[in-house]
Amino acid sequence: MNRTVLAIGLASLFSDIAHETATTVLPAYLATMGVAAVWLGLIEGVSDGLSSLGKLASGYYTDRLAHRKPVAVAGYLITALGTAAFGLATQAWHVLLCRATAWLGRGVRTPVRKALLTAEDALCATLVPREHHGMGFGVLATVNGIGDFVSSVLVGLLWTSFGATVAFTYSGALFLAGAVLALRIPGDASATD
Repeated sequence: MNRTVLAIGLASLFSDIAHETATTVLPAYLATMGVAAVWLGLIEGVSDGLSSLGKLASGYYTDRLAHRKPVAVAGYLITALGTAAFGLATQAWHVLLCRATAWLGRGVRTPVRKALLTAEDALCATLVPREHHGMGFGVLATVNGIGDFVSSVLVGLLWTSFGATVAFTYSGALFLAGAVLALRIPGDASATD
């Protein structure tokens, strides 16, 4: 396995852990604020709606961009800031703003990231010897699965030991790490590739 495959896998790992962390603890976090369950539905609905609009707009421009990676990294950074800010929230509407911001960033980066991943899958296929293609893609898929498992364990430990603020700050830091790793992936797929 080479460094590019490892960087792609680690960026995906950190992003998956961060996403699962924030998603897992959100209902419990709102419960600690004593807010009505309707807030969870409102927060999720508004956030998913903004994410979808972000995907639509970003998807439209993705094919026209000369350099896609900066948009993907910006999406990671917006998601990191919005997610980390959950820990500062004291009222449900604060969580709504943080989650909506984070998911808008996630929506903006998704089409660009998928276009880059198509290029990165091709890059992985180029960098990994033909007789090891299955292993290279298997490593990427395994790292994603590990992220799902690790996030569940870590968020429980962090929340129990240190509280919600630390758990959400940790999640934001992982999104930031994913953005940094995404910057280090060589190449940038463009509309002319």
